[in-house]
Amino acid sequence: MRNNRSLRNQGRWNTSGVDEMFGNVCGRRRLIHTAWIDTNPGRRFLSCPNSGCNHFTWIDLPMCDRAVQIIPGLLKKLNKMEAQLKRRTGRERKLWICLVLLWLVVGIWFVL
Repeated sequence: MRNNRSLRNQGRWNTSGVDEMFGNVCGRRRLIHTAWIDTNPGRRFLSCPNSGCNHFTWIDLPMCDRAVQIIPGLLKKLNKMEAQLKRRTGRERKLWICLVLLWLVVGIWFVL
């Protein structure tokens, strides 16, 4: 039969590899970011949160040339579509408000 201590330790991660990867640079733990520039779209990297330290390390391998060509165009299309959706949602909200106000005016007109 197992004791409670061995059950508590079950499922815990060994963090020694994580500490080596994230390491302490300038006394602070590095953060994961994602690059969205045209030459490295979607590529993750570690960087030091200290603004004076320029240390960074790539996590992901470089993408193939075709992916580097396609992804920026897809991101631009996605951003354009999200902006259109936001504008249309705002217009739809205004139209609903106008419709409700019109119903109120017509309802009051029939009551009087």
